[in-house]
Formats: sequence, C-alpha cells, structure tokens
Amino acid sequence: MSFYSFSFLLHALVETPACINFLLFPDDQLPVAAPQAHAIIRQYAVLLFCSVMIAVIFAYRSTSDVTSGKVAGALAFYHVAPLVRAWARIDTRVQSDITRLPLLKNPLSHFVIHSLCLGCLGLVCWNLYMYNCGPWA
Repeated sequence: MSFYSFSFLLHALVETPACINFLLFPDDQLPVAAPQAHAIIRQYAVLLFCSVMIAVIFAYRSTSDVTSGKVAGALAFYHVAPLVRAWARIDTRVQSDITRLPLLKNPLSHFVIHSLCLGCLGLVCWNLYMYNCGPWA
C-alpha cells in the first residue's frame, strides 16, 4: 500500500466512527442540545460520511495525480478544526482528569490522531500538488 493510499484510508478510519456517533447519538455532542440541533448534527454526520467516501475513492485510485493532492489538502484542512478543539479541551482540563478518560473520549488521543491525519494528508498534498504546481516548481 502506498503512503498516499494509507493517508486517505487513515482519514476514513478515523472519521467513520465519528460519523456513526454523530448520526446515532446527537444528544452526546452538546451539553444541552435543543431538538433543532439534532438535525444539524445529523447533517454534519452525513457530510463527514461524504468525506469518508471521497477518501476511500481516492485511496483506491490507480493513479496519484494533482487532483489527489488537492483532495488531500482539503481533507487535511478539515483536521485543523478537531485539532484546535482537542487542544482547547486539553488546555482546560486537569491532567489527571485526562488520563482517566476512555481512549475514544480522551482529548489527548484526539489531538494525536488528528495531528497524524493532518500531517499525512498535508504531506500528500505537498508531494502531489504544491511541489509540482506551486510557484517554486
């Protein structure tokens, strides 16, 4: 498996459980969720699922080209928001509280996972698009 495919599949692997969680348990996403918020959270789940499907499609493409680099850049940019959110959650919690959380609810694990996704997809973007088509090419 190429690094390009791995990066796209990593995004799909990380975001599929989140997508399912948002779709099936919208109440868990906000401390006090209004009923109207459920529809927005479920819509976000569908958008996230679309990004997963796009990642899977690009993971199994036979050629890695400039378009793959552009898509990797878009998916990498998505991971900035969860990364910032995880950092904010780490910054406001006491360190002993973080270590007692389950792995999937631990902001430190979210930070590491989204950093990995951002790094991998950003590198694919750089290799396939920015390096070949940027002003320095």
